[in-house]
Amino acid sequence: MSIKKTSLICLFFALFTAASAIGAMAQPAPATAKPAAAPEGITLDFKGIELADLIQTVSELTGKNFLYDDSVKGKVTIISPKTMSLDEAYQLFLTVLSVKGYTVVPSGKVNKIVAIRDAKESNLPTVTGERRGPTGEQFVTRLVPLQNIDATLMATTVLAPLIPKTSNIVAYPPSNTLIITDNGANIERLMKIITELDVPSSLDLIEVFPLKYAGADEVAAILNQILTQAAASPRRGRAAANVQTAGGKEVSKILPYVRTNTLVVMATPEDLTIIRTVIAQLDQRPTQERSHINVYYLENADAETLAKTLNEILSGVKAPITTGRAAPPAGQAATLTTAPVSITADKPTNSLIINSTPEDYDIFKGIVSQLDIKRKQVFVEALILEISMDATRDLGASLAGFIPTGDEGVIYGGMNQQSPALGVLTPGTSGVPSLLTQSIEGVLAGGLFNMINVTAPDGTQVAVPAISALINLSKKDSDINILSAPRLLTSDNEEAEIIIGSNVPIITSRLTDTGGSTGLAQSVTVERKDVALTLRFTPQITEGNQVRLNIFQEITDIAETSLAGNVNEVGPTFTKRLLRNTILAEDGRTVVLGGLIRNNEQVTISKVPFLGDIPGLGWLFKRKTNSNTKTNLLIFITPKIVKNADDLEKVTQSSRRSMDDFQEGILPALPPERIQAYPAPLDPPVPVLFIPEEEPALPADLYPGEEPALPDDLYPEVPEAETNDAPATKGD
Repeated sequence: MSIKKTSLICLFFALFTAASAIGAMAQPAPATAKPAAAPEGITLDFKGIELADLIQTVSELTGKNFLYDDSVKGKVTIISPKTMSLDEAYQLFLTVLSVKGYTVVPSGKVNKIVAIRDAKESNLPTVTGERRGPTGEQFVTRLVPLQNIDATLMATTVLAPLIPKTSNIVAYPPSNTLIITDNGANIERLMKIITELDVPSSLDLIEVFPLKYAGADEVAAILNQILTQAAASPRRGRAAANVQTAGGKEVSKILPYVRTNTLVVMATPEDLTIIRTVIAQLDQRPTQERSHINVYYLENADAETLAKTLNEILSGVKAPITTGRAAPPAGQAATLTTAPVSITADKPTNSLIINSTPEDYDIFKGIVSQLDIKRKQVFVEALILEISMDATRDLGASLAGFIPTGDEGVIYGGMNQQSPALGVLTPGTSGVPSLLTQSIEGVLAGGLFNMINVTAPDGTQVAVPAISALINLSKKDSDINILSAPRLLTSDNEEAEIIIGSNVPIITSRLTDTGGSTGLAQSVTVERKDVALTLRFTPQITEGNQVRLNIFQEITDIAETSLAGNVNEVGPTFTKRLLRNTILAEDGRTVVLGGLIRNNEQVTISKVPFLGDIPGLGWLFKRKTNSNTKTNLLIFITPKIVKNADDLEKVTQSSRRSMDDFQEGILPALPPERIQAYPAPLDPPVPVLFIPEEEPALPADLYPGEEPALPDDLYPEVPEAETNDAPATKGD
């Protein structure tokens, strides 16, 4: 034995010794002695214990001797968090053996553990008379003498169908006694039926009805109600012998045995005829309309959502539901359903599968019909504007100078609006023409010194002043940008979303060579980020034809310049504008949302070192820009309730007219070559053979009339060369 097993045995042995000592102390004592304390309870809590170990533990705990062979084996788990008495522990032990197919048969001072199927053939203890006997899993043989009913009829007709195959019941006609071999729990249930039937009565017919489709409890309740009302009728004039109604009429008995779904009937011949007829009508295969499994096909609602709602109703109905007209009797609380109900959604067919009694199905069918209705829709027109108020003033000078160096080229330098430039221009380079020809707003003040010629890339000469000045005076005011104008149609209480944008790549890391040259990058890690305009809302229509909108709007964009440094090194800067709000709007009325204002003031000074610092004259060598930008984001929302198909058609026609107006306003402004007409194809398409009306005439000068004469000197005369070659002769 393991240490754990030895410890358990020692513990149980100590408890048993304490219980024995306390039991000895509980013997009758003088009146002055105090009563002995009750022994403490024990706990049987094992996981995967072998039957042999459990038998030995119980033997040491109870002091009983057990005998079993090698066929008794297996493992069991006992979970018993609460303490129990010694008798309760022994009954638990018998239950464990019964689960494994064994039972205990007392035999003198030894208790034999045998298979249940062999127990009825063993030497079982016998219980007689009014003694109750064991009520647990202990197998016994009980003798039950009957006073009013024939034992053979009771055994073969009533009790035989109610006992398992491992049990046995026989009748002994000389003494009209039943001999039942079964465990104590089953015998106790059978004794209740025997007590109800073995009474003096004129109900001399007993019959057992096994049911196939109907429930025994339900059919018994219907039959008892029918027979009770019939017994109270004045047409029934029998004398009362056993159970009587208020009018003295005896009622036939119908006892349901739920374990085998069987009815035990004790009735008169007249009542038995009625009972047979009613049972035959009730115990039938259910039709589709009365089946416990029903399929409800939805027309408008979503099956999964509706099934979740109905199951929440079922899970929430736990407290009794009563009405004000009549309260149910005590202990019989009214409930929403008469039996357990399960509701499952079938997504492919958008239907509900309801498993319930026909009465409960009628209740839920009414609820589903009220929820499965056409829902209103909401058509939302949105206009998202960005208003930028930009007040920029630019004052300064852009200079450029050139020094000729002869045939080697020209040394040039200058400062434009973007950045200063300095370099050497050789013939064929394109730096100076691009510097001079860039589009700069302003007024050309004039030129100083002489004009010089610069060679352009195409070889032409360009005359430019040696020093030129460009004074910039410009001003820009407000700008309105329509970011988006989406139109969305969605159902009531359903979320709608539109996203307009792109997924841009962002360089997050570079892996270069050991020399650190960024031009020799070996690998680049790129991540992607959504840059988009997102509009998401959920409409809810109120009873007053108002629309409550839960709005979420977000605009993510890439800034023109990076605030953290070079874009190629640190990556771009993203801007984000977000609005989250809940509004209440009238049907067809426009609501404006705004207030996202960004104020950006910036002063930029560009100058030539030292020269730009000269008082007064320094403005010829520097440039100052004052910029003040205010950005306001406005969202115009117009919800329209779509109640029926006519409203939906109006919304569709309105959107179509808006598209037609857009095309009429845009297409005429496009050049003709940008507009292409696509005729409608034929249906079905047919092959087309193009045959020209007449053969095109060839040009007259394609074949000239006379061949031009060749010049005389085309093939000059070549003098014959003198050689000493002689013709070959044939040898002899």
